[in-house]
Amino acid sequence: MIATIEGQISEKLRDSVVVELGGIGYEVVVPVTDWGSVTAGSSAKFYIYEHIREDSHQLFGFSARADKDLFMLLLSVNGVGPKVAMQVMSAASGDRLRTAIASGDSSLFKNVSGVGKKTAERIMVELKNKVVATGDESLEGLGAGTVADDPAYQALVGLGYKPQQASAALAAIPSDVTDEQERVKLALRNI
Repeated sequence: MIATIEGQISEKLRDSVVVELGGIGYEVVVPVTDWGSVTAGSSAKFYIYEHIREDSHQLFGFSARADKDLFMLLLSVNGVGPKVAMQVMSAASGDRLRTAIASGDSSLFKNVSGVGKKTAERIMVELKNKVVATGDESLEGLGAGTVADDPAYQALVGLGYKPQQASAALAAIPSDVTDEQERVKLALRNI
């Protein structure tokens, strides 16, 4: 199984890039945001999801591990395959998608090819409690991408609070408070 590919971008195709590594060119399908951020001749690293079928072997790549994780969550939704999941990933940044899913805002999916109203609702319902809105401005004090790993956040969610409530309550705590127990106490007061 391929976990990552790092090499020189030799070509940019319509929705993919070719990464040269050890004399072999790997075609990697990437979201629009990643496609736009690389140039031919530059080096890049992608976190890879391999999709192997009887008649094809495709590599889907993401410049951030969190985006690959979101892609894999999208694949867990009934009726969403790799092509549709990549269309969703190309609709907005990973942070914006996580925020939309966590808040139940399905309007982001209106113009995504392959995603109808029912599929958008299914994504919202099935992933709402699995996705943390790391792009939400209220989480800046915790650092993007680290909220789910925050013990205080995990404690609040474990107590039954919604992810949005927990993250908002923690964001209101002064940054000089670092003791986890104290952070949980202050967050409970904020809720």
